[in-house]
Amino acid sequence: MTSKKEVKGFLALTIAVAFAYAAFGAITNVAGAIIPKIRDTYEVSATLSSILAATFFIAYGLTSIPWGVYMEKTTKKSTLLLSSTITTFGVALFALVPGFGPNMFSMFLCGVGITGIQVALNPLVAEISDPAKYSRNLTAFMVINGLGSYAAPQLVTIIKNAGYEWNVTYMVFTVIALVMTFAVYFPKYPTDVLGDPDPEGKVLDANVSAQAVEHAHDTQNFPCKNLTLDLLLSKPLIYLYALGIFLYVGVEVGVANTIGFYLEDKLSITAVMGDAAEAAKNSAISNYWGGLLLGRLLGSFVLDRLAGKYAIMTYISLAAVSLYMAITGDLNQALWAFPAIGFFISIMFPTIYSTCTNAFDSKYSSAISGILCTAIIGGAVIGPVIAKVAEGTAQDGVANWDTGLLVAFACYAYIFLVGLFSKSDK
Repeated sequence: MTSKKEVKGFLALTIAVAFAYAAFGAITNVAGAIIPKIRDTYEVSATLSSILAATFFIAYGLTSIPWGVYMEKTTKKSTLLLSSTITTFGVALFALVPGFGPNMFSMFLCGVGITGIQVALNPLVAEISDPAKYSRNLTAFMVINGLGSYAAPQLVTIIKNAGYEWNVTYMVFTVIALVMTFAVYFPKYPTDVLGDPDPEGKVLDANVSAQAVEHAHDTQNFPCKNLTLDLLLSKPLIYLYALGIFLYVGVEVGVANTIGFYLEDKLSITAVMGDAAEAAKNSAISNYWGGLLLGRLLGSFVLDRLAGKYAIMTYISLAAVSLYMAITGDLNQALWAFPAIGFFISIMFPTIYSTCTNAFDSKYSSAISGILCTAIIGGAVIGPVIAKVAEGTAQDGVANWDTGLLVAFACYAYIFLVGLFSKSDK
């Protein structure tokens, strides 16, 4: 286990990791600001432009496990270098090769790279942290990630105000990705050596977490038993939580990617605000991610005082109320209600994850993690479904986003049921 003395030797790596968290947050969550521009630039439907953004999460679902296998066979540094390089190629291709098809391939490539970065970063934070401060440090890095998410739509506005086309955003991302690649190359890394857990704390690779050691012990006692398969076949409750994560990630991304469409098509923001409309739309998307960031910062205080199941039901109900306010009021009301949605959905992922873990025997911890992380592919589904429903109920040739967002209400209702049927942790 990394000692306090060793932790102090990784300042350069810590800075590089912080930069990587901010970079992948920005590249991931700029989509809400650019997909309306994809629709207008290439004259495609809102559904197709949403599918382009969804390819990012398809890549996540397809490559999370392969990246984990690659990291086990090499090192975290190798994983970060390869994934950062792929990300750099993806954003550069998006910037330099126009067209709907090339942009979709570029987005998929970005997704492959960002997935590898995420797979490597979380366990790396464990290695460079004092064990007593790991949770705090990981939270701090996720806050930095949230700041990247908040800044990305604002970057689109800055580029537009400077007189450049929106795809110049990806030229900036290319520079950021190059800096990230060099940043993770040069620092000193913890020794990446596979070893047995040592009671004196001499050597313990972060790949062999406490859960992995426990899992290994279980499989040694039951060598023919596949715990993931056993969980899926004998514990149907796991499907409740997996679908909850699927729908949560899907609706989080789906609503973010719908804000720009809604403000333009339903509330005619350009007609109302003129040249200021572009900045207002991007600010609304930024503030959505900002609300989510603020909610996560305050969430730990809430969860210290409120059982997970009640937190899920309370917060998701308030998210639904906020969405109702966004689609039933005027433009000013929508501009504050959408960020409120981000605030109230902020605790869903960690709370659903923890209530799921508490519902099953600890031997299933690794299996639960794999199943729930795979469910993140929901981010590729809900946004296009919202857009498809909106376009399928179009009125006078304009997508009916009020109807499309009924999909979001349905997702919130299911998440409420996850809380309702969860075991109380207090």
